[in-house]
Amino acid sequence: MTVGQLRSAHLGLLRDRRVVDHLDPPLRPEPAPERYHTWTLVAAEPAPTRLARLLDARVRPGPYLPGHLHQQQRTLDALQPELLHLASAAGNPLTTPVLAGVFPTGTLDGIGVPDPDLGVLILVNTALLDLLDGVLKTMTAALPHYGTPPLLNGDQAAYVLAEALNAYLYGHGAARPRRLPELSGQRLALVTLMVRRATQFVLAHEVAHLQAGHLVHARRHTALDTPVGALDARAFGWPREHEADRIAAGLMLHTLDGLGPRELDVHEPCLVAALLLVLFLHEITDRLADELGLAVPFADLHPPPVRRIQSLVEHLAGRVRTSRALDLAADVATWLEDQLAEVRTWFRLVDRASA
Repeated sequence: MTVGQLRSAHLGLLRDRRVVDHLDPPLRPEPAPERYHTWTLVAAEPAPTRLARLLDARVRPGPYLPGHLHQQQRTLDALQPELLHLASAAGNPLTTPVLAGVFPTGTLDGIGVPDPDLGVLILVNTALLDLLDGVLKTMTAALPHYGTPPLLNGDQAAYVLAEALNAYLYGHGAARPRRLPELSGQRLALVTLMVRRATQFVLAHEVAHLQAGHLVHARRHTALDTPVGALDARAFGWPREHEADRIAAGLMLHTLDGLGPRELDVHEPCLVAALLLVLFLHEITDRLADELGLAVPFADLHPPPVRRIQSLVEHLAGRVRTSRALDLAADVATWLEDQLAEVRTWFRLVDRASA
């Protein structure tokens, strides 16, 4: 049993489901994604132009691009060794080969696919990294405490967030919103750190299931409504899902061991906010999907996101080491909730235009 064999199985799954034939860097440049070149141009087009772009992502999400998936897989490959090291350092090393592989699952949760002869594939939605990056870039560009003056005003931020959520909900893991300009300084450092930490938490949750022996009690569950048709996963039950969240959070908190008080005061709030951001986005996307009449694959395998958030916050509150550890997470949740009314307005306009 080797990780190399799991890579072959992952590639076979991508190929069999007609996502891509390979994850090698493309020999020829792929079409460059549309992007804004300056922050003043973000969402500055006339409203009908912006509306047409949202509608186009719904009806023509586009193909899965090997080059984009290659970059996402490289990101996952870079994150996995640290988690496996942490599992070993915590006294519970994994004896089963594991590989995190990018795949259009349609859900923000990782999907564990065990193979008794190879190990476990952790399938990570192709849309996850794009959504995390887009939401965090928008937030840091719009809020003044990450730099003054803000790079985006409220109307710009609401449209950009609507575009990111629209691509996630309707794009089958292939659609990408128009790319934002590059960030710099504190904003860039925060986004880079939080995307990395949030993605690690998704992987750590699945690793936690293995550490806790949950596969022994798991049952097979098939979702018929993923972007690539029916997919199998394992159902563990809600108590074990909460347990996996707690184990994963503990693994992530161990990455801060050895930091001095000043460093801990900076890094712990970012880490906690990143863990909870995954669940915040899960809650928002599930809520919007329900309002729009869209199916959420594997929705019944996990507790409702609100319950997971409450349970994890209570767990973290007794284990964090700095007084401000939960403050950034609260700011993120408040900002996301404040934007939802305008996001819904854009979605209603798209619905009318497509009727």
